[in-house]
Amino acid sequence: GTQFYNASGSEVSAASIKQAGAIHPFLKPDAASTDGEGTSDGTHAAAYEDYKTQINPMPRVAFSFPISDEANFFAHYDILVQRPASNTLATAVDYFYFTDNPGITKNNPDLRPTRTIDYEVGFQQKLSNSSKLKVSAYYKELRDMIQFRTFFPVPIINQYTTYDNQDFGTVKGFAFEYELRRTNNISLIANYTLQFADGTGSNSNSQRGLTSRGNLRNLFPLSYDERHRVNANMDFRYSAGRFYNGPSVNGIDILSNFGVNIQTVAVSGRPYTATITPEELGGAQIAGALNGARQPWTFTVNMRIDKTFRIADRLNLNVYARASNLLDRRNVLSVYSATGSPEDDGFLASSNGLDKIQNIQNSNRTVEAYLASYQWAIVNPGFFALPRRIFLGAILDF
Repeated sequence: GTQFYNASGSEVSAASIKQAGAIHPFLKPDAASTDGEGTSDGTHAAAYEDYKTQINPMPRVAFSFPISDEANFFAHYDILVQRPASNTLATAVDYFYFTDNPGITKNNPDLRPTRTIDYEVGFQQKLSNSSKLKVSAYYKELRDMIQFRTFFPVPIINQYTTYDNQDFGTVKGFAFEYELRRTNNISLIANYTLQFADGTGSNSNSQRGLTSRGNLRNLFPLSYDERHRVNANMDFRYSAGRFYNGPSVNGIDILSNFGVNIQTVAVSGRPYTATITPEELGGAQIAGALNGARQPWTFTVNMRIDKTFRIADRLNLNVYARASNLLDRRNVLSVYSATGSPEDDGFLASSNGLDKIQNIQNSNRTVEAYLASYQWAIVNPGFFALPRRIFLGAILDF
């Protein structure tokens, strides 16, 4: 497999073997035809094997225990399995030219499915005839996640890169939810989630460039870790007919089937790896730990106003206006690693940037033009959420 031993039989890492010199691992005699030096030309049929059929049981068990007429305890256990999403296709041509392009990352058709094991327990309690409170705790294990990997030492080409099922992670958290059923025209759902998402890799390429001495096996915050999330959804709505309790003009219920819905979302910033050196200079020097810095919070308010008109029996027309990011906040989705700012990458303030400006001055070129054009270059719309957008529409239902 991937475990190596020295002459005395003690386990050693592949990195130590590589550093010791041009040492190639032994090959099974029946695995491939070999030349006089024990290296393989990969032509023997025994060097290949068929993909083994994967049988993946996915039990899902849920329990609910009514403690009383006003309280309930619940729990569930799930196993979810997903086929590898990418990097699985390889053909005979890939193996035929395997040694001709040693620097190209190879696909791995022997990837196993990824698995998620999910546990949750919770408790919900009636507060009034129209409201309840729910508290839950959850824990997820992410297993066999796909990650970029370097195999070494190997015969002939020394090493090659591919993908393997070697990443894992955990997601654990608490959730608190308050629900108010429609009371005096108002309904409300508000929840808060505290979450910790840690793992050895955020995606299949997160360790690219870090695997020459073996893949990192330390847990650190995943790039999609949202430590705090607050959601609130409030709906104010008038009914029609005898349930209408709004204003009337000349006997006309002017606000019947009229409603306003407001959704508020506040999320703490996702992690990123801060660097001492700006991206313009490679960004190789890490400041602190991997994903040890946090982006700023984001806050979004969405609103929808609608009214339904009855055109005929069983024929209704709903007219609405919807606003996304109602407050037009410039929510930051990504930042430059050296500054933590979405608008400044830190290059101009570095010694290299100052030297660049000095060289421009010495060549009698306009520094202001260079600074302006550089600012245009670093402005990245993908670093910000979309601005306020307003949609007008109508829905005809029958």
